[in-house]
Amino acid sequence: MRFRHFAAALSAVSLLSFAAAACSERAGDQEVEQAATTTPEPPIEASALPDDAIASPAAETAPGSQAARGEEGARNLLNAWANALENRDFARAWTMWGEGGKRSGMSQTAYAAQFAEYRSIVVGFGEGRVEGGAGSLYYEVPVEFTGVRADGTPVKRSGTIVVRRVNDVPGATPEQLHWHIQRTTLAV
Repeated sequence: MRFRHFAAALSAVSLLSFAAAACSERAGDQEVEQAATTTPEPPIEASALPDDAIASPAAETAPGSQAARGEEGARNLLNAWANALENRDFARAWTMWGEGGKRSGMSQTAYAAQFAEYRSIVVGFGEGRVEGGAGSLYYEVPVEFTGVRADGTPVKRSGTIVVRRVNDVPGATPEQLHWHIQRTTLAV
């Protein structure tokens, strides 16, 4: 009988030891899981980032940036003008001329009418350079206009286009400080 009690007691102790170990193991797993889900990653400090990761590309070409005041800004304006023409947004293209479009020498309606007869338009530019003179910067480039008229007639014209902005001088208006189309020899 003693053996039975001893065996039963041993079984009970073994069972309790197993249960305790299982509970302890589950508790340890839960602690590991909690630690894994609640321990945040250490923040990356700005000083640890490379210099080019901190400055955004948009900041480099913002209207007041050095890049926007130079050749990049001039080319951005020309590309925007070409995109507006190619997408038949003639009102937007007209506003890229100085003095809110008035420098084009036409009303907005007349300006749009000269392009409206084309069912497709493609505008391309050559290389140019920024030059200064009389308190302004000028950027002159060759321009090529290729289009197809509504009747199917292909048209290809070449000329030059000049964009201008006033240098950063006291008293210059915000409009004067932005690139705008000054003149072109392109006849469409």
